[in-house]
Amino acid sequence: MVYIRGHPSDYDDWAALGNEGWAYQDVLPYFRLSEHNERFNDEYHGQNGPLWVSDLRTDSPFHHYIADAAREAGLPVTADFNGAEQEGVGVFQVTQKDGERWSAARAYLLPHLQRPNLKAATLALAQRILFEDGRAVGVEYRQGERQRIVRARKEVILASGAFKTPQLLMLSGVGEREELVQHGIPLVHHLPKLGKNLRDHPDFVFGMTTQNPDTFSFTASGFNRLGRESWRYYRQRRGALTSNFAEAGAFLKSRPQLDRPDLQLHLVTGLVDDHGRNLHFKKGFSCHVCLLRPRSHGSVRLQSADPQEPPLIDPAFLHDPQDVEDLVAGYKLTQRLLDAPSLKQQILKYVFPLNINNDNDIRRILRQRVDTVYHPVGTCRMGIDDQAVVDLVRGQSRIPSQLTDVEANQTQHYGTN
Repeated sequence: MVYIRGHPSDYDDWAALGNEGWAYQDVLPYFRLSEHNERFNDEYHGQNGPLWVSDLRTDSPFHHYIADAAREAGLPVTADFNGAEQEGVGVFQVTQKDGERWSAARAYLLPHLQRPNLKAATLALAQRILFEDGRAVGVEYRQGERQRIVRARKEVILASGAFKTPQLLMLSGVGEREELVQHGIPLVHHLPKLGKNLRDHPDFVFGMTTQNPDTFSFTASGFNRLGRESWRYYRQRRGALTSNFAEAGAFLKSRPQLDRPDLQLHLVTGLVDDHGRNLHFKKGFSCHVCLLRPRSHGSVRLQSADPQEPPLIDPAFLHDPQDVEDLVAGYKLTQRLLDAPSLKQQILKYVFPLNINNDNDIRRILRQRVDTVYHPVGTCRMGIDDQAVVDLVRGQSRIPSQLTDVEANQTQHYGTN
């Protein structure tokens, strides 16, 4: 539920790659139009859109702890990560209304389900895109035990995320020729970079125990607190049950000479270990640090021609040694924040990491514990160079210049979005 945009220079980078209309000043009006911000109404924010954005209602003292710790550590503090300057430590705004999740579906889809020109199929698995003469004309999907086909009058918009979008295209005959042949899939369009260039934020988590009662925990006092907070939520729509857990954080530079933050921190009001799989029956809190622009890039490939089989995903975390060094700097910066008095006094002991004495120990623990923070991108990269998959200037797939006229006529009309 954290409401976060990219850094302005990220969008300017997209435009510099040939994606006209995607610079920050081009996309900012759409952010403002989409947003119903309860606090901000200025050149960066709007208050008339369908996506509700609000301040957290948890009243957690950790909001003050982290801001005070930032000042003690000599780090900048910000009241708006999506305003004039992203860099700083602060509390995230969230996509909530009255303390309740306000998703993109609630903003854009659910209010319009009764429209005669909209039908939403749920519990349905898209299996392949249908092509005729190189043009996408529909989608085949499975719902329960039935195979169904929906045909397009105008266009097919494919928006299945960084993992399923390339998988669905490959299942439909679009992708690297050799891989499709390997799985017995007839080729529609040779697109060798599809599924390549996978990027994800490598993420490391500090975990600490605490005596502070204002945390989520699998303890008797923790469950008693949730009982009290449930009543508070029912009466006031405030308190712990409005939490998104990652309530506060930061965008920081690992090195002062950088032109923009390359690290993001998330302060979580609970002890998180292996995505919640490992439970700790103690009160605690956590702090994530992730690398925003890793150099390592992985891939998404087919496991088989069966749409129900998940794709093969290789994020290639820390494959580039510079990513390790950048995260070492990020580790030290996060430790500096945690060592500031306002946060340090909340820590009983570290659950992880342990036994860290030098940079080599940091590198070791990073390689042991770095994991995903669920931000995959890049497998259908947009642009006009030979690394691109989608050209969003025209909303169409890239057509390599070496295609013959016949091949171009067969492939140039299908689009992904």
